[in-house]
Amino acid sequence: MIQMMLFLVLATQFFVSPHTALSASSESEERGWKLYTNARYGFSVRYPGDWRLGNPLPDGAGVTIATPIEHSLVALSGHMNIVAGKSQDGRQTLDEFVSAHRRIMTELYGKKSIAVTWKADQDLSLAGFPAKQLTFTYRDDKQGEMIEHHIMSLGHNEGRGVRVKVPLADDARLMQPVMQMLKTYQPGRDQNAVSPLVPNP
Repeated sequence: MIQMMLFLVLATQFFVSPHTALSASSESEERGWKLYTNARYGFSVRYPGDWRLGNPLPDGAGVTIATPIEHSLVALSGHMNIVAGKSQDGRQTLDEFVSAHRRIMTELYGKKSIAVTWKADQDLSLAGFPAKQLTFTYRDDKQGEMIEHHIMSLGHNEGRGVRVKVPLADDARLMQPVMQMLKTYQPGRDQNAVSPLVPNP
C-alpha cells in the first residue's frame, strides 16, 4: 500500500491541451531534452538533457531523475488503483486517494520525527486529466528547509504521479523546468479510457 502511495510534483495550476503538449514536446526536442517512457504503465515525459535518470522504482513503477540542484529529485511513477472506494466503479476516487496519501506521508515523516506543514491542495490537470497537487514543507536536520510537490491523477485501474523534492530556497529555480517538463507528459494507456474520470474538453 505504501509503495502504491509513494509514487509521486508540483506547483501552480496548469492545463495542457493536446496541441500544447505536442508543441512543448517539439520545443523540448529542439532543446536536446531526453525522453523517458515507462514500459509498465505507458506514460512518457521529456526532461532536460543535463538531468540524469536515477534508480528505477520497485516493480517497474517509475524512475527517479537527478537534477543539477543539490538535495533535489524528481520522481515519475504509476500505480494500480485497486482500493475499494466511492466511485461509480467501486474504486477509490481521486479525493479519497489524495486523503490517504496525505495521511501516509504525514505518518512516514512522523516516524522520522519530522513534522510536515501542508499547504492548501490545488486542483489542476495532468496531460488534460483531473489531478491534484499536494504541497508540504518540513525541516531536515541535514538539508535544512525542504519543500515537496506531489501531483497525482487517478484512472479506473491505474494512476500516475510526479514528485518534486527540493530545498525551499531553490524551489522556484527547479519548478521552472519542471513545469516545462510536465507540458510534455503523456498519460499512457488506462487514463485514456477512465471512468468516472474523463479528460477535460
